[in-house]
Amino acid sequence: ALQDEEFARMIREAEKYLGVPYVWGGYSPSGFDCSGFVSYVINHCGNGWNLGRQTAEGLRNSCTFVSPGDAKPGDLIFFQGTYSTPGASHVGIYVGNNMMIHCGDPIHYSNIGTAYWQQHFMCFGRLP
Repeated sequence: ALQDEEFARMIREAEKYLGVPYVWGGYSPSGFDCSGFVSYVINHCGNGWNLGRQTAEGLRNSCTFVSPGDAKPGDLIFFQGTYSTPGASHVGIYVGNNMMIHCGDPIHYSNIGTAYWQQHFMCFGRLP
């Protein structure tokens, strides 16, 4: 799991983009899609990761599975069936207290305990 300072760096990077619009395939501060946002934050937060631009499923495959009871702030959270694609279709960064930061439209915080997110929940993952 991330140490407190690693998590703080990750969230500082992510929060720079609150309010940035959703752009399909986007991977820049002018517009992101969900996996572009998470990939960009991972690659630019200063924690030593360089995963390149990944899809939600690619990010899931880069992670170790974590049970919901063991999820920690900084872990990634994956969803399926949010649109028709096999495997993970949406990804966010878990921040604790049942909340994630993710690129909906725009980038914002969401409560993962709502019926919609619970219905589509797939798994938590931890980066190496």
